[in-house]
Amino acid sequence: MATAVNVSATNNAEIDGLLSGVKWSGTITYSFPDAPSDYSNPYYGGGSEPTTSGFASAPTQIQAAINYAIGLILGYTNADIQYAGTNGADIMVAQSPAANPTAYAYYPGNYSSGGDVWFGTQYNFSLAKLGNYYFTTALHELGHAFGLKHSQEAGGPANVAVPSAHDDSEYTVMSYRSYVGASTTGGYTNEAYGYSQTYMANDILALQTMYGADYTTQSSNTVYTWNPTTGQEFVNGVGQLAPGGGAGGSANRIYETVWDGGGIDTYDLSNYTTNLSINLNPGASSVFSSVQLAYLGNGHYASGNVYNAYLYNNDARSYIDNATGGSGNDTIVGNAIANTLNGAGGNDRITGGSGNDTIIGGAGTDTAVYAGNRANYTVSYSAATQSFTLVDLRSGSPDGTDTVASVEYFQFADQTVATSTLMGPLTLESVGTTALVLDAQNYKLNPTAGGTGPILKNGGAAIIAGNYGAWSPVAAEQVAGGGYDVAWKNASTGYFSIWSTDSNGNFLSTLTPEVPGTDSRLISLETSFHQDLNGDGNIGAALITIEAQGTTSLVLSAGNYYLNPTAGGTGPILKNGGAPIVAGNYGAWSPVAAEQVSGGGYDVAWKNVSTGYFSIWSTDSNGNFLSTLTPEVPGTDSRLISLETSFHQDLNGDGSVGASGGPASVTIENAGSTSLVLSAGNYNLNPTAGGTGPVLKNGGAPVIAGNHGAWSPVAAEQVSGGGYDIAWKNASTGYFSVWSTDSNGNFASTLTPEVPGTDSRLKALEPVFHQDLNGDGAVGAAPVAIVDGGFVFNQNAGGTTLSGPSEPPDPMPAPADPQTASEQWTQPAGHDDVVADNLMDVLHNLHASGFLLS
Repeated sequence: MATAVNVSATNNAEIDGLLSGVKWSGTITYSFPDAPSDYSNPYYGGGSEPTTSGFASAPTQIQAAINYAIGLILGYTNADIQYAGTNGADIMVAQSPAANPTAYAYYPGNYSSGGDVWFGTQYNFSLAKLGNYYFTTALHELGHAFGLKHSQEAGGPANVAVPSAHDDSEYTVMSYRSYVGASTTGGYTNEAYGYSQTYMANDILALQTMYGADYTTQSSNTVYTWNPTTGQEFVNGVGQLAPGGGAGGSANRIYETVWDGGGIDTYDLSNYTTNLSINLNPGASSVFSSVQLAYLGNGHYASGNVYNAYLYNNDARSYIDNATGGSGNDTIVGNAIANTLNGAGGNDRITGGSGNDTIIGGAGTDTAVYAGNRANYTVSYSAATQSFTLVDLRSGSPDGTDTVASVEYFQFADQTVATSTLMGPLTLESVGTTALVLDAQNYKLNPTAGGTGPILKNGGAAIIAGNYGAWSPVAAEQVAGGGYDVAWKNASTGYFSIWSTDSNGNFLSTLTPEVPGTDSRLISLETSFHQDLNGDGNIGAALITIEAQGTTSLVLSAGNYYLNPTAGGTGPILKNGGAPIVAGNYGAWSPVAAEQVSGGGYDVAWKNVSTGYFSIWSTDSNGNFLSTLTPEVPGTDSRLISLETSFHQDLNGDGSVGASGGPASVTIENAGSTSLVLSAGNYNLNPTAGGTGPVLKNGGAPVIAGNHGAWSPVAAEQVSGGGYDIAWKNASTGYFSVWSTDSNGNFASTLTPEVPGTDSRLKALEPVFHQDLNGDGAVGAAPVAIVDGGFVFNQNAGGTTLSGPSEPPDPMPAPADPQTASEQWTQPAGHDDVVADNLMDVLHNLHASGFLLS
């Protein structure tokens, strides 16, 4: 059996703010008693927990959570912890109505109740799963049993709280704050699976201060990976306990801190497609997926998915060594030791920081970032290894000596340099009679047959590679008279510009301004360069038939659109204001269909490839724009659909040409007495029993599918008085808003603003729609309040909410006293409706009324 002993202050508030002042010394035993007789009688230092009617063993799910937490503490510390079955032990974990409403624990003490953990019977702790309140309660209470106090309270040997910047669930499970700055009396506001899944960085450091740091944990080479759809962690391929039991969905959260004792350790995120933000510094956090971030309430999300533990006594063995990104555009930051940082796919930004790092950009356009100016580094290139060596020449060499491969740019404090300019002579192209060669950051116009030509210049000064931002020369050719044509390309926009130079390579004029690759002027010059500059598969102009339905063929040639007869011959060029339309000059918009109509003019359908929207032009017989037949409309718009027959095409891809060529309607839902039906871009509120109801309208005008961005109706029901309630959902945010309409389907008012699916007002309306709109498994509201020491935990708990707080068991006057029980987690007094109203107020006034119609 262990003995409780005093703990001294460290003079570091990050640690002292969690120290109660007592800890265990010796072998610590724990057990799950199954009978009151397992406890001493009398139960010194405690209350009547063992003898209160209703005493029971802790639920098996809580026992599993305690065992998990014990495993964590064993991994963090050198504590000697032994399981004692159901017998007496230093830490005895059981259930008793005396602990109602939730749970509490006693600090280590040399008395009967010292270290014991009690769970009440009022709430269903058998619902404990990794990441939810019940499970994290086990971590919190066991923390007390090992000597941790609440982080927000002064006390302990230094009589301090944890500094406010780290007093929240991101840094400690002992805090009463869901997020930094949250109230300590208003209750937790975390989502159901938004609770810490491990002890966090401050907890780990405080436990190690009391019990020492265990550097044998994962002391060999370790690879950490996570599942993007369930949040489950894998250590060297072995699956760990999964959040929510691996259910995914709302349980797909990652909210943990990693402690690793030694070896070469790697965060491998190669299975992620998101834009990762990985930071290997102690105490820092990494974001793998915004979907997997824990929502902490009131608009606050956790700053990361995975946090790194602090160094204990500055011992470098617990650093994470390496990181591998995914296929997204990742940001990776190393730490003070030698890291291997691999961006993998995507356009990545990688900062090695201190230490002699290995940086591998991988596929995509990658950038290695350095803190000093370009002149602070020597850069050398090895053709054999195809890698650069960068040496920091500043005092102390703060960026070390790095080996860098597969990186396109070096970003220094004063400039960004393309790595291609640092490789020595590099032939960029050698088609035709002139080779474009990059040598020592200058561009040379050398004869293909051999020898040296002039350097490309502007105003007599040599062009320096990288000094023109994203623009760089991609082709050059000597022309009649001895001068040169030089093609430049913007790597960001894909645009081109052609220079004309004299025989010394000095700029004279531009043959084209900045133009897209589809521009006819660029295309006509491709033959001069003997190259397919724009990558359209042709050198010079080519005919591309966009469509040939009906009597008119829409053809792209040399950057212009022709309205040719399908039967043969050439028609007019599509124009606006008398000037030909140049392909690419309208951004994401381009013509996709054309047809000659009665009177000799043409209808021309345009489509935006980014938004999927359409607009229809009417032109005269010369192809010149006259008017728009439709504004910018989605593919579901009835006006577009009605014009499909003019083009003889299914423009919107719904499987039919016009409104009647395919399914007449799509039933969105038909629960209850009203069926919500989408037909020809309108929403009909039809009786489920049969027949046709009104069209959904706003201001008397039908609501057009797609015209409200990500918002669309998902449910409708006729209510007393003849009007309708309409539930809208935002497909991007998952938020809801509910309309009330009159009997003609015309908008009257909003019953709710924009609210998340957890909002009580939305839940209260679910029975009206006969549906589980928010997907929580229930139609209507479920109990929402679970409590612990002034925290309200917002999730379905079962049972009833509390009418008042409970007092802590036998509270002691000072933490230094070995017979001091940690403060019990309780809920503020109030009835069910008061608690629900308060929760609603603090949780759901999150958005401005951007979607509200009034």
